[in-house]
Amino acid sequence: MNSEREQLKQLLNKAELSLTEKDWLLNYIESTDGHELKNILKAGFEDDLNDPQPINPFFSNKILARLHQQIDVKKVPPHGIKQMWVKIAVAASVIGLLAIGGRFLINNNKADNVANTPRELKNDISPVTESAILALANGSTLQLDKIKDGTVISQNSASIIKTKGKLVYNSATPVHTIVYNSVTTPRGGKYRVALPDGTQVWLNTASSIRYPTAFFGNNRLVEITGEAYFEVTKNKKLPFVVKVNNSEVRVYGTHFNVMAYSDEAMIKTTLLQGLVKCVNGKSSVILKPGEQSVLEKDGQYKVAAHVNVNDAIAWKNGMFHFVNADLASIMRQVSRAYNVGIVYNKKASDHHFVADISLNSPLSEVLKTLELTGEVHFEIKGRQVIVNP
Repeated sequence: MNSEREQLKQLLNKAELSLTEKDWLLNYIESTDGHELKNILKAGFEDDLNDPQPINPFFSNKILARLHQQIDVKKVPPHGIKQMWVKIAVAASVIGLLAIGGRFLINNNKADNVANTPRELKNDISPVTESAILALANGSTLQLDKIKDGTVISQNSASIIKTKGKLVYNSATPVHTIVYNSVTTPRGGKYRVALPDGTQVWLNTASSIRYPTAFFGNNRLVEITGEAYFEVTKNKKLPFVVKVNNSEVRVYGTHFNVMAYSDEAMIKTTLLQGLVKCVNGKSSVILKPGEQSVLEKDGQYKVAAHVNVNDAIAWKNGMFHFVNADLASIMRQVSRAYNVGIVYNKKASDHHFVADISLNSPLSEVLKTLELTGEVHFEIKGRQVIVNP
C-alpha cells in the first residue's frame, strides 16, 4: 500500500500522464474504493466539497465509464489533471460527478442523479477573445483587435503600444496636463493594459477602465466598471485609487480583484497581496491578504476572511470557476462571456453547481457540461440561449 501511495502522489503532481499512467490510475480506482486516493488529496481540496463518506460504487461505475470514454479520446489539459482526480476522489460519494477532458461538473442537490451522454447543440458561438476599444481624449476610438502589434499612437508625450493582447503606455518626458483615455471590453472580450506607472490591469469581459495618460498630483486615480484585476506598482508618494461607482479602493502597491458588474447584487474586492482600504461614504474596511470585502445594497461593507483568492481570479486565468453557484448566476457569466441573451422557459433551476470550464471552450461545450446533471437543458437560437428544465 505504501508503494501505491507514493505512486499516487507522484502521478497526481505530474503535469501530464502517459497512457500507461492513465491506465494505472483507472485500474486503481476499479480495484479499490478510492479511499487511499481520497486521504491523500482531501486536505488540499475546498472545504465545501470535502466529504468523509466512502465512495458509492454506483457512482464510481458511472464515473469510470465516462473516464474510459473521455481519456481515450481527449487529452487532459496539464492544469486540469490534478484537479480531476481530486474531485473524483472527494466528491463522488455524494454527488454525480463527470470528468470531461479535465473539466468538472457536480450537481450538489440530487445525490441519485446520473448524467446522460450530452446531446449535440446547434448554432455554436466562439469563446472569449482578446478584444477591446481604446477611446482617446479627442473622442476618436480604435478597435484594438483590428490593429497590428506595434505603436498605436503617440499622445501627450506618451507612446501607446499594442503587443499580444496588451496595451502599454510609455511616457518619454514628464507632463503636467491631464489627458484621459479609456479601454472597454465588449461582451465576449477581454484585454490587458499596462498603465503609465507600470501597473498591470486585466479587464474581464464587458468591463472598462478610465485613466490618465500620465500620473502626477496627489494620487493615481482610475475608474472601472465591470471586473478588473490589478497588480499595482508601488509608489508611496502617489497612492493608487480605484473608483467604482460611489466607492473607492485605496492602495499603495498590491494585487487585488474588483468585481462590480451592474447586474450583480454586490461589489466584491478580493485582496491577494499587500493592503487596501475600501471606502463607501462613511463605511470603510481595511483588507489583509486572503480577505474579501462585500459592499451590499445598503452601502455597508462586510468582510469575509480566509477566502480562496484563486476563485476570484479564475477568469483572469482563463477559467469559469463555479463553487456552489446557482444557475442564474452562472448564466449571467455565460451571457457576458459569449455575448448572448438568456431566456428561461420556466423559473431558473434552484440546483447549485461546481464546475471548472475553460473560457477557451465554445458555448456549446459549456452548456453541454451543465446538461450532464440532467437538471437543465439548453438551446442556442441566434444569440440567445434558451434554458429549459
